[in-house]
Amino acid sequence: MLKGLQASFYAALRSLSRSYGSAVFVALLPPLLSSLLLAGGWLFSGAVDLDKYLYQLVGSSLLVMVQIAVGETVWVVRDYIRDGLYDYILASPAGALETFYGVFLAEALVLSGLSLAFTALIVGVMKGPVYGVATALAFMLSFIGILPTLGIGIILASLTPIVRDPNVLVMPVGAVMTLLGGVIYPVSILPPYLELAASVLPVAALADVVRGLALALKLQVESIGALGVYMLYALTGLLVFRAVNAYARRRGLI
Repeated sequence: MLKGLQASFYAALRSLSRSYGSAVFVALLPPLLSSLLLAGGWLFSGAVDLDKYLYQLVGSSLLVMVQIAVGETVWVVRDYIRDGLYDYILASPAGALETFYGVFLAEALVLSGLSLAFTALIVGVMKGPVYGVATALAFMLSFIGILPTLGIGIILASLTPIVRDPNVLVMPVGAVMTLLGGVIYPVSILPPYLELAASVLPVAALADVVRGLALALKLQVESIGALGVYMLYALTGLLVFRAVNAYARRRGLI
């Protein structure tokens, strides 16, 4: 299994060799977004809430990873179809997971790695070195906790041969992840029906785990348990991927 993951990781890494400029741009997005929200709060209330700034900074950095796990998975399938390599990820459920996770690792390290490091540095400067190290550790653990979200990306990717336009899949789901994922603000402030909808998604639990360790040096045991349950998304993603693509093959869509 590790050989397949390694192969997809290095293949994706080579294709991203010209994306380092984008990595620098993405690295600036979380602190920029958090600073804008901080400035907005100061204009409206006349006070500066640094705890809220760090809350949104860590959440914004995590959101970049979430969007990669969902969006880039769909685009990878589109590219595989275009390049005639689709059978490579249809070989087996394990093979599909290897490929998608390997690609995600490459994309996340190149496009969000600098952002995560920059965020850990800011937290360390503002709260102390221990918190900076804890933030870096929390982000490293998030590469495992992201698997349920990657499963959602695989479910969307399975629809690519049918829908054809990845934006139809990526943009609405990415917006839902942002609004209901608890990364910029806690889901507890949402209306009850939206809070219920948010509980279906794995993002809020992942955000709680990362922020709990990064900003409070605490393990959120309940959220870790929830992530364990949400791992069903990864299994569901693989099963749906195979079923939908078997249908697409019978219909001559691939």
